[in-house]
Amino acid sequence: RNILNELTQAGMDVEVIPNSFDADALVKRVADGEIDGVFLSNGPGDPLVLKKEQEQIKKLITAKIPMFGICLGHQLLSISHGYDTFKLIFGHHGGNHPVKNEKTGVVEITAQNHGFAVDASSLSSDCEITSTNLNDNTVEGIRHKSLPILSIQYHPEASPGPHDSSYLFKEF
Repeated sequence: RNILNELTQAGMDVEVIPNSFDADALVKRVADGEIDGVFLSNGPGDPLVLKKEQEQIKKLITAKIPMFGICLGHQLLSISHGYDTFKLIFGHHGGNHPVKNEKTGVVEITAQNHGFAVDASSLSSDCEITSTNLNDNTVEGIRHKSLPILSIQYHPEASPGPHDSSYLFKEF
């Protein structure tokens, strides 16, 4: 629920749709000016088993729809781009995980709840790592260099900082 609060506080009108969405219908809605982008929410779940969602997200990527993903949404965006994920030996759970913003050098205090991570070695040159976990150097955020797509692994809506990462909603 707090993700919805953060999105609306950043000035967005929000419509919640199920994970069984039709990408073609969303592409049409963007073309018609009804919506401006798509937010992909957190899980739970193993991103590799969500094949239908991956196919729909690939259509949104191809259509250059602005997207922002958190946690499972981050993993699904990554997989849909062709990047790999892996199961962490020790999952990231709880608050106060330090994450470095690679652009600013600022360390953000984050809340985390995931057992999978994006494999940095699988990222293509059209993607940049925007944030890194300082505990184990795993990827915590990525941004596409030419498409309006960004995603993060942690949960800025949980506000452990308390507002360290709220800028992400405004960026989207």
